[in-house]
Amino acid sequence: MLTAINKVSAAMNLTSRTLRYWEKAGLFTSIRDPGSGWRLYDEQALQCIRLTDLLRRLDVSIPDIGTIIATGSVDELCRVLQKQLNKLTRMDKDIKKRHETISGLIRSLNRHTAISLSSLEDLLVPLDLSRTKYDLSRSKEDVNMESMEVRNSQFRFVQKYPMRTAAFSCVGVEPEDEAMQMVLNWVEQNNLLGTMHLFGFNTEPYPSEHHPAYGFGFCASVPEGAAIPEPLYEWKLPGGIYAQLDVPEDTNPAIGWHKVRELLAEGEWEYDRARHPGLEEHVRKADLNGYRVSILVPVKKKGP
Repeated sequence: MLTAINKVSAAMNLTSRTLRYWEKAGLFTSIRDPGSGWRLYDEQALQCIRLTDLLRRLDVSIPDIGTIIATGSVDELCRVLQKQLNKLTRMDKDIKKRHETISGLIRSLNRHTAISLSSLEDLLVPLDLSRTKYDLSRSKEDVNMESMEVRNSQFRFVQKYPMRTAAFSCVGVEPEDEAMQMVLNWVEQNNLLGTMHLFGFNTEPYPSEHHPAYGFGFCASVPEGAAIPEPLYEWKLPGGIYAQLDVPEDTNPAIGWHKVRELLAEGEWEYDRARHPGLEEHVRKADLNGYRVSILVPVKKKGP
């Protein structure tokens, strides 16, 4: 029995984009319905999807999940879970240490009605504010994973200038690939690949349980004098300040969007929806094998 991607997406509360990303990572395979073009999954693929969903909720990396699925080994599963447990233990110790430090600082400050910078420094010195020292015996993989998590938990602000682009958008159950390929084909034909900036963006309609087809588009920066033929169209991206978040290769960009919104809610900047809904910048890798993705959210200072 085969199950269509929209049924799996609705039943498991996963986006079709997430399912396609996991499949592209080699965790399972699908069968194409020759009539509709939709992806269909057999029972083995569904088992892999359920296992992947469970392990991703535990923050297990895509490469580790791939190894578990490929080997089918209980020992490998235990090794990966133990690695996650060790990481959580280190995080818990670090959080506890910071909690104790902040609590001690507040107790010290509560004993003063006014304080100078020099006095503040005197208060801080006795407290244990040293940076966490990493155990050099830990594997390079562990350190790299933690570094990636730090980068993924913070965004930076960047200035973008107005840009003329050639864009194409479409609606379907998997519109991203079609939209991207249409733009890239035209860019390559006009020898603009080396100078372009490439962006993806959401368009209406948005996916729902009963209507899985949704809109997505891509655009590439082009010179002012370049003619843009149909079905492509001209789209001028506004400049301004953007919150940029780099998305690790084994992470669905949708997670990056949620993370940026969470971080913006905590600070003095907010989503500037009047400019546009936001972009996914695709930067070609040095080896020309695929693209790195960054989330770009237009922002402005929060009002009073």
